[in-house]
Amino acid sequence: MVQRLCTNGEHEILKCGVHGAAGVIAGLMAAYNIAACRFRRDNHLRVNALVYTLLTAYEVKHTIHHLNAARAATAAASASTIATPAAA
Repeated sequence: MVQRLCTNGEHEILKCGVHGAAGVIAGLMAAYNIAACRFRRDNHLRVNALVYTLLTAYEVKHTIHHLNAARAATAAASASTIATPAAA
């Protein structure tokens, strides 16, 4: 089951959703740390803001990748359906 889930082109919408949710959470944590850094000048807040900002970009990249893979799989499935006429 895990091997099938990790296969490219399988369950791309699920993978897209997971990375999208992680991106939203990382974005919220980045926003919090950026705001907190403005009021408290702690070094760990600056590091956290940087790490969560980079993580948000990473998750957006993966979300787009899985979204494009899902579109490609859908287009390939519809093309094979059109190429193979249904038996009457």
